Amino acid sequence: MEFQRSHLARAFRYLIENLHRPDEVAAFFTRLGRDHRKLGVRPVHFETFEAALCVALRDTAGPDWTEEVEQAWVRMLRFAVAAMADGAEATLAEPAYWRGTVIGHELRRPDLAVLRVRTNEPYPYRAGQYAAVESPLLPQAWRQYSLACAPRPVRELEFHVRQTGAGGVSEALVAHTRVGDTLRLGPAQGTMTLDDDRSRALLMVAGGTGWAPVKALLEDLAGRRGGGAGHALPAVRERAGVHLFLGARSRDELYDARMLSRWAAHHRWLHVVPVLDEGAGGDARGPVAEAVARRGDWSGHLAFVSGPPAMVGATVARLTEAGLPAEQVRYDPVLDSPAA
Repeated sequence: MEFQRSHLARAFRYLIENLHRPDEVAAFFTRLGRDHRKLGVRPVHFETFEAALCVALRDTAGPDWTEEVEQAWVRMLRFAVAAMADGAEATLAEPAYWRGTVIGHELRRPDLAVLRVRTNEPYPYRAGQYAAVESPLLPQAWRQYSLACAPRPVRELEFHVRQTGAGGVSEALVAHTRVGDTLRLGPAQGTMTLDDDRSRALLMVAGGTGWAPVKALLEDLAGRRGGGAGHALPAVRERAGVHLFLGARSRDELYDARMLSRWAAHHRWLHVVPVLDEGAGGDARGPVAEAVARRGDWSGHLAFVSGPPAMVGATVARLTEAGLPAEQVRYDPVLDSPAA
């Protein structure tokens, strides 16, 4: 429940901080409603939640609680709930969740696994998106993980999972999942995807397993440049390049370094800058956000940022402070927890 409480608190924080952007809020909660179909959520559940929330807020606020404050909270909540209901209703024709079979489980480190999953039916998504995953070892405990590959015709997905605590979904997937096991997947979500414009220069910033969606974006970009999505990027040159800053505590934590080195060595349009907190072997040192800011002017780029929330927040702040318009910075608030 600690994870669920954190999830709920972040959703409320997002709602409160973005009420002046009703279209954006409606789109966010429409997607959330679509995703909640996998949990069997019904309108009566929202009604019960609204009543419980008002009681909890009233007890917490004490004498500061007024009828006007309660009505303001109820209006805000009902606005979000209406968007969620619309999202659920609009997707009744698609599955509430998809089943997938684990066809590969590779430990890259004791606490990190790369899973390959084949779905029983086509799973629609775009490179850069993420999905909620449920293990049969922990029924109804769903955690969000980025898809680490561009869409493939063989219905094969890839996830990079780092174990972040004991007893959670990440431990189940890293330490106790085997080839042949079945997982359930919620619908793909997220807006960290590529545009059709191939001429714009790209900046990609990733930390830890935040490399997973960036890997998918590079595969997608490879396909757009004529080489097809897969494990190798095409040997082509285009006007627009890609600068990738990849952060880690040490060289050992760059778990996909060998493949990335091959890509960078064969394709001039991909420029990779490893950023390490400690030890040798990186092109830059210190926080990723500062390394990116020191490297130059990114105002003409479209930026993608993925990784731990603190790193994402710091990087987005430095880029916007440096003059990169907010609409040119893409990142998704994939909610995680130390015990997930």
